[in-house]
Amino acid sequence: MIRPNFLTTADCLELLSCVKRQREDHGVARRANALLLLDDGMSCSQIAKVLFPDDDTVRSWHKQYLAEDWEAVAYDGWKGGQSRMTTAEKVNLSAWLEERFCRSTVSNAQKLVTV
Repeated sequence: MIRPNFLTTADCLELLSCVKRQREDHGVARRANALLLLDDGMSCSQIAKVLFPDDDTVRSWHKQYLAEDWEAVAYDGWKGGQSRMTTAEKVNLSAWLEERFCRSTVSNAQKLVTV
């Protein structure tokens, strides 16, 4: 259980301004919102139900905040990962996407007639 009231007044004001800024990166504002809700006494699982991250993610944001401060939590250095699909799976997925989403609305016969 994370104890409420771990944020200083200055930190609360900084996080609130981050949440209310319309230009703020969505992920940064979401993390700020989660920390504010934790500080108000909500549990990680309650926050997960409201903001839709995993509850372990909320815990990790809190842990990182305590260890490194807000700037570390606000930084999003995620770069993705290596695909786990085989070459055959990639080919099948590409073919499925082509068939489903990349079809022309004009048939070849219509193209020839309109010349």
